[in-house]
Amino acid sequence: MRREKDLFRRVVDFDNLYRAFAGASHGKRERSEVRAFEYHLETRLWEIHDELRGGAYGWAPFHRFWVRDPKRREIRAAPFRDRVVHHALFNVLDPIFRRGFIADTYACIPGRGTHSAVARYRAFVRARQGRGYRVQGDIRRYFASVDHGVLLERLRHRIGDARLLALLETLVSHGGEEAGRGMPIGSLTSQLFANVYLDPLDHFVNERLRVRHYLRYMDDFLLLAADRREARDRLGAVGAFLTEHLRLELNPRRVVVAPVSEPCDLLGYVHYADGRSRVRWRNVRRLWRRLPALARRVAGGEIGSESARASVASWFGLAKYADAFGLSVRIFTQRDVDNVGNRLLVQILSR
Repeated sequence: MRREKDLFRRVVDFDNLYRAFAGASHGKRERSEVRAFEYHLETRLWEIHDELRGGAYGWAPFHRFWVRDPKRREIRAAPFRDRVVHHALFNVLDPIFRRGFIADTYACIPGRGTHSAVARYRAFVRARQGRGYRVQGDIRRYFASVDHGVLLERLRHRIGDARLLALLETLVSHGGEEAGRGMPIGSLTSQLFANVYLDPLDHFVNERLRVRHYLRYMDDFLLLAADRREARDRLGAVGAFLTEHLRLELNPRRVVVAPVSEPCDLLGYVHYADGRSRVRWRNVRRLWRRLPALARRVAGGEIGSESARASVASWFGLAKYADAFGLSVRIFTQRDVDNVGNRLLVQILSR
């Protein structure tokens, strides 16, 4: 594919910056830093425009906090002003890079989320009629291990605009946890860069290894093979490619080589060869722990119906695509929740 030029002008265009503000502020308009930015919106956007054009834009420090999803992860959130620039870059770069992605990469791409990946895996199993072996794996400390030199080379492969590349180099360097390595989890540009970085792996598996049944969701991948020997060969080839070309390592504790006929733990579900799926048990436990406190907050008037629905929306998204009706009934009628709060919560969530 040809290298795209004249991109910097499109990034700093005022209309693009305004669209970037709209994207960065979506669902967050009540936050104090967003209100403060919006109060002087035109002035703030022109300041960003002038600093970018003058090569003087400086990235501010991240706000750091920890989440469990389900393992403990450090999130580094950029201040709102920087998030506007992230969106401005994403608006221009995402369509360019997305054109080169294979059809079976799913994370952080509109229309290609978790449920699309799950449906694709089920189609793979049907095509194999439940026979063969599956290989699953992920990358050890992926975001912390991204090599800046490799990432910038991947960006140069499609971008021929020196001013934009200079800006991206400062962004990539700013996001490193150590010299030359790492990207922040939680940044919009990191989501794009994460897919760009692993795109060569996707093409290697599809085009060099000629694997028909392969998919990737961020740094989790799955492929199917005819037998155990082929599965081991494919796994070895993937591991070697990651090490030699992308300077990454497989996570040995997360590698699975197993018959397709055995249950498959993938993207929040456990899938069976007969087509049934159930929600992963740790997702059930997580909701079970949260529900009593949520019920008490609803009963006490601390939160309204929309907030309650949003708090358990991920569960309903998972349950919709699994055989989980009976489990949902048991969860939302559990006896250890305060009776008044439980009844109110069930009424709200059933609307």
